[in-house]
Amino acid sequence: MDTFPEFLQRLRSGEESAWGELHRDHYPRLWSSVQRILNNPALADDVVQETFIKAHRDIRRFAGQARLGTWLYRIAVNQALDTIRKKQRTDRWLSFLSPISEDENQPVMPEGHVPAEASTGLENAELRDVIVQAMGELSFEHRAVVQLRLVDEMSLEETAQLLRCKPGTVNSRLHYACEHLRRKLAKVKKAGPSPG
Repeated sequence: MDTFPEFLQRLRSGEESAWGELHRDHYPRLWSSVQRILNNPALADDVVQETFIKAHRDIRRFAGQARLGTWLYRIAVNQALDTIRKKQRTDRWLSFLSPISEDENQPVMPEGHVPAEASTGLENAELRDVIVQAMGELSFEHRAVVQLRLVDEMSLEETAQLLRCKPGTVNSRLHYACEHLRRKLAKVKKAGPSPG
């Protein structure tokens, strides 16, 4: 088995089998993260493929100080965000008109993801469907914050840097997204389980 420097050298030399190995090992996680941000499987495919193209082009500049997976992940997230910025510029600006305060001390939902009481009486499949639907109703900025902070467990500072905004903005978007999710789960809970 190659050591990291040996594998990196194979990548830098353009060895096809090394790039195939890198693609196989990292594609699923990258696609999953990008898809949660974009909410568009076809677009997620394009973004992840573009990520590997960019990585291939820039591999000689990769210093090896971070893990390859971390480096690829950052490229993929940036590609996803750039794609949305290019395709939905108008929606992007409209999404900033949120009634949620931009106060950096804005309390946010604890990082337990979904409040325990909200899932009482809900089947796992139904809960998953509600969450997917609720996420799809959010703007890409809010989906990105949920993905980066709650799913990928990035720090507040890292998330703010990737999204090119202030930490307080990250907090307010996370608060908004979690409140939206809470409301959706509360409605389902109130309606009771689906007949079956």
